[in-house]
Amino acid sequence: MNKTTRVILAVLFVLGIGAALGKALLWGESVTNYGAYVPWGLWVGLYVLLVAAAAGSAWVAVYVSQGDEGAGDLSRMCLITAGASLVFGLAFIGIDLGKPFKGFLIFISPSFSSKLAWASWLYVGFFIAVAGYLFSGAKKAFLYLAAVAAVGFLLAESLFFSGMVARAAWSSFLTPIAFFISAIVAGTAMVCLMAEISGTSLGKASDGLRKILLYAIGADVAMEVIHAFTSGSYFGLIAVAILIAPIYLLLNKEKPLGVMTSGLALFGLAVGKYGFVRYGFSTEAMPGLTEAFQDARLSLAYMPSVVEWLVAIGFVAGMILVADAALKKLMPQSR
Repeated sequence: MNKTTRVILAVLFVLGIGAALGKALLWGESVTNYGAYVPWGLWVGLYVLLVAAAAGSAWVAVYVSQGDEGAGDLSRMCLITAGASLVFGLAFIGIDLGKPFKGFLIFISPSFSSKLAWASWLYVGFFIAVAGYLFSGAKKAFLYLAAVAAVGFLLAESLFFSGMVARAAWSSFLTPIAFFISAIVAGTAMVCLMAEISGTSLGKASDGLRKILLYAIGADVAMEVIHAFTSGSYFGLIAVAILIAPIYLLLNKEKPLGVMTSGLALFGLAVGKYGFVRYGFSTEAMPGLTEAFQDARLSLAYMPSVVEWLVAIGFVAGMILVADAALKKLMPQSR
């Protein structure tokens, strides 16, 4: 990453932090375009994406660990990427909370019937496993522990959404399957993106990761199409249109697994996750609800506000910046 790019990312990150602090400490929900009927939006969509990327990156770490020369370095790079993805995914859900500084209460007085409580404890386990891999000698044990924790928190998250029977766009046995497929896409693309940015060579793993990414994107496209025609929410077809580009690039073996291919795959997934969250609220939980009460905040309409966009762009920039810095610190061979 050159100096100009780093400066741009740093400026965006600072703007995002400023907007996030303003929302948390000063303005509250007044600077978001949420309403009583649409309580989640852009930030939750990006949370879902980055949690998926964290899980997928951990699984990629297990995959590349089976290689020969350089396998340990690649696994390290994957887990650093996974850790950074999860940190910023949780930052998105933290700032989305009305009282983000009370989020720690889920560890003090958890409800063990809550899937999100289980996910939260598994996040902690995942961070412990990543730290154990990076700073201890028991690398294989901690690597597999991280991969298992990733399966656990992704399953808990997907079951949370699929269990909402009042939301037709989410309440389906296909939702957990879609979450796991998108995690493979997001994790593989994020690893390839950070490898390119940090200058870490994928070596012999490159061909295998290309195939995994190609097949996983194809499966994700199929899931988006199925979801569109079974739920009546066609926004995901925009994601399908975007994902055609990385499929084309991946089929051309002369094209490297670079920023363009990985970035387009992640952008397509981000659009799909935004649509999944946003249009889960596009229909009334109870027929006639919007006609029973009239108020500006009682609406099914939603478009992210300026503050939401600032935080979203700033935190994504920050994730790339922090992951790159961590890779340089913990992998000296990265340029």
